[in-house]
Amino acid sequence: MTERPPPRYRRLADALRAEIASGRLAPGDLLPTEMELCARHGVSRHTAREALRLLADDGLIERRQGAGSVVSATPAPAFAQPVGDFDSILQYAREAKLVCDASDLADPAQLAAAGLAGQYRWFSGVRQVDAQPPIAFTTILVAAELAPDTDTMNRLAESVSEWLEREHGIRIETVEQRIEAVALHAPVARRLEVPVDSPALRTVRRYQDAGGRTVLHSESLHPAGRFAYTIRMQRKR
Repeated sequence: MTERPPPRYRRLADALRAEIASGRLAPGDLLPTEMELCARHGVSRHTAREALRLLADDGLIERRQGAGSVVSATPAPAFAQPVGDFDSILQYAREAKLVCDASDLADPAQLAAAGLAGQYRWFSGVRQVDAQPPIAFTTILVAAELAPDTDTMNRLAESVSEWLEREHGIRIETVEQRIEAVALHAPVARRLEVPVDSPALRTVRRYQDAGGRTVLHSESLHPAGRFAYTIRMQRKR
């Protein structure tokens, strides 16, 4: 299957994000205007506006009335995910690529820790966005009879849940998510290139089919400063 390229506004946002990460655009610097972005990159006004919106949502820039967009003074996390809809979870899994380097059948201790029963295959590795430092260490458990092999897992251009639906014709009906603050123990801290006992965000997700069976379980450990959840609330009048 041919992987579809990301939309133009996301490619433009990624290009600007790279300039900020490299220091070419420093905190306080003024970004090009929408019209300047259009001329420089050959895109529409809508594309430029959407790219700037993504950067603002991620906290990388501040859009000031009458002054344009400036690079934020406070470093933003490498990845920000909206809270509240299934599509945002899928987008995270597509963009934050899992590099799986270990896999086996889950043992009783792993199943007990995840609150699962039956046969599951586990996969583990780090998630990265482009060449940035790892944003998470992730462990995934998949019902054994549905699980891909390691090569397939590393080639996925979609989320594991999307692959399960497409490959096996099942439908994910419910996703339960739990979030908590933890400290990173030594092995994971080394993988994420941070000091031992660094603070981290732990997210656990259970993907259930129409019958309530957990077909996919994931746990991700995000070191502080590399990942954030965002919530946008609109006041009703």
